[in-house]
Amino acid sequence: MKHIKHYKIFESVGSNFPTSREEVIEVCERYEIKNYTINDDLSIDVNRDVRLYSKNLEYLPLKFNYVSGYFSCHSNELVSLKGCPQTVGGDFDCSDNKLTDLEHFPEVNGIIAIRGNPVDLLVHTFIENADSFMIEDFIDYEIVRNRDTVMLDRLQTFIRDNDLEMPNLEEIKNRYKIIE
Repeated sequence: MKHIKHYKIFESVGSNFPTSREEVIEVCERYEIKNYTINDDLSIDVNRDVRLYSKNLEYLPLKFNYVSGYFSCHSNELVSLKGCPQTVGGDFDCSDNKLTDLEHFPEVNGIIAIRGNPVDLLVHTFIENADSFMIEDFIDYEIVRNRDTVMLDRLQTFIRDNDLEMPNLEEIKNRYKIIE
């Protein structure tokens, strides 16, 4: 499985993560997260599933590092995956949110669900029946920038390298700027 670049994992604006161990514990209790270890950087490793679906979250409430089971944050208002685990041992479901890019996307060992997000249109326009490997490749090419811009040269390289056909870009232009 390809490794996704994680060096940017906690950069950028957005959520306010806990700043003390006590706050991390409070958030874990609030969201019923069990079997976790708090790391020195206040991220957490979870030795089971994480269920953060249907909580009206705009941002993830914690910095996750590793989740051994599945990670579900579907049916929220997420605009970013900032705080997502670097690795998910099971399935990953972030469907039905407001994601326009896949920055901070984890390495996933199971099934990936991204349907119902603006970025899904982009990914599945180019990759019919996209699987987790193709989605990871799509992310690695850094095709989407600044949440609203598609880098056409990177897209063309991705299309060529994966032996795909270039789709009609008009539908994508409705949601993204395309830079040549």
